[in-house]
Amino acid sequence: MTRARAALAAVTASVLAACGGAGDGTPAGPGDGPVPVDPAACGLAQFEDAAADGPVEITFWHTMNRTNAEWLRATIDAFHEAQPDVRVELVQFPGYEDVFTRYTAGLSTGDLPDLVQLEETTVQKVIDSRSTVPVQACVDADRYDTGPFLPRALAYYSYQGVLHAMPWTVSNPILVYDASRFVAAGLDPADPPETLDEVREYSQRIVERGAARHGIALRIEPYVFEFLNAKSGGTYVDNGNGREARATAATIDTDVGRAIFRWWYDMVESGLALDTGGAPGNFDHMLAVGTGEAAMAIEASGVLGIVRDVLESGQYPGVRIAAAPLPALRPGGGVPVGDGALWIPQDAAAPRRGAAWQLVKFLASAEQQAALAVAGGYAPVREDATEVPALVEKWRTDPIFRVAYDQLVSGPADEASVGSLIGDYQGVRDAVRNAMTAMLDGRATPEEAAARAQEDATAAIEAYNARI
Repeated sequence: MTRARAALAAVTASVLAACGGAGDGTPAGPGDGPVPVDPAACGLAQFEDAAADGPVEITFWHTMNRTNAEWLRATIDAFHEAQPDVRVELVQFPGYEDVFTRYTAGLSTGDLPDLVQLEETTVQKVIDSRSTVPVQACVDADRYDTGPFLPRALAYYSYQGVLHAMPWTVSNPILVYDASRFVAAGLDPADPPETLDEVREYSQRIVERGAARHGIALRIEPYVFEFLNAKSGGTYVDNGNGREARATAATIDTDVGRAIFRWWYDMVESGLALDTGGAPGNFDHMLAVGTGEAAMAIEASGVLGIVRDVLESGQYPGVRIAAAPLPALRPGGGVPVGDGALWIPQDAAAPRRGAAWQLVKFLASAEQQAALAVAGGYAPVREDATEVPALVEKWRTDPIFRVAYDQLVSGPADEASVGSLIGDYQGVRDAVRNAMTAMLDGRATPEEAAARAQEDATAAIEAYNARI
């Protein structure tokens, strides 16, 4: 869920200035009214005509890696076997930053795929670029039933009733812990903490009993703050979290935001939490669970399978990984979706847009959503996927993989849990990271850090809005 702000800001600013979309140089998006939806833009009629003469070939840029990449390759093979009309070339990127940088550069060069997997933080920028056909056009043209999909998943990728991308590889942060160290501390692994106060209490017990040196390992990761804030009922930006109108200011320096900064600081200062820093790609918080430096950590559910495979590989004897919903200031909140969705670039020829939609439908089907959840720990984005026998059995024997899904269907559906739309999303996250680093380095109190984060995040939002 991270990317380099400098690369994105530079590339996106130049692209938005160059591509203009409607021909008047003015990007559309939240605050500017809904993007028009033309069902003909999906290219279904042209696809059917072209497929009569042979399969339509499309290119799909994705960021799946390791076991998830293996799953995708096998799934594309199954797609080819299931129908004769579309053939897919997969192009793998190391991560979301890489694929988005290449995508935005391609808006100027014309080197674009027919389908692309992009991260949730790019929604505002992609809408502003007017470079894609809204998935809503294909939904309307194909009379596609979105009824089985989780409302929160659809809502994140929608604005003013228009679904812009199909949610696909969805995850959210969860609490990961070593059940063995809970037992050693006299805690019930089946009764994990639900609030941040309870995390403190559990950590105190863990440290006092010598079950681990720290209760929890905390990586300075802005998206963790972001989801803690959302589940505690806080928004990230103004104007209904950027849903009622374009975001113009951050909403970090609030009672909720300050309380989370204060909790984080107190946990580290007291030694109940281990600060593992904020370096990109830092995995030390999870390794701390393996080595006994900490009993708990917060991590995205999409890598839960990889985490468990590593920590229960035998290199860390006695570790037994368990998972629970993300704690918050108070119980009962909801979390937004995280991770990836499928976008259809409009520069693709009409037959290829129609072919891309065929693949989108296949990947978003109940069967494939269930298979992806079984393979990688992602949360299925549709309710009927939970009835697929393979996933029913997986969750019965391995209930930790159900946690992310349960979070998406729990709590209120409100402006906090639907998630935020922000132009310079990474700029906002950078502001949070820098403020947290200053706080933990002793250069700012938690209250000063929250105020600094809001000031710098608002400046990033204003600069983006001025550019477009």
